[in-house]
Amino acid sequence: MSFESESNRIIWAPGVTMTGDVRGTIGAVDAVSGAGRRPLLVHIGSVKRITREARELLIEDTCSSKTAVLGMDQVSKVMTAFAYTSATPTQFFTDEAEAVRWLLEHVAEAQLP
Repeated sequence: MSFESESNRIIWAPGVTMTGDVRGTIGAVDAVSGAGRRPLLVHIGSVKRITREARELLIEDTCSSKTAVLGMDQVSKVMTAFAYTSATPTQFFTDEAEAVRWLLEHVAEAQLP
């Protein structure tokens, strides 16, 4: 996980199975975000599987103001389709530049006079 100037970033290892252990990742995002929620870019790469418990935790999670999920292909999109019912705005992307642009839209709008 990394803390960037306007957002946080998580990169899941290839072949990993996301389980209830995502609770620790959510806690880490909360910790680096401080008092306010920040946009989050999640690289799911070639995650092997996402368990039901992990899905439920991610749907209920509000550690970010919005989440861009960056995957490699349509298989990644299908695996993360549950994210569209997330408690915060969430979109799937295969292009990192598009994901970052969408993720940071509100930052640019908030800086307008």
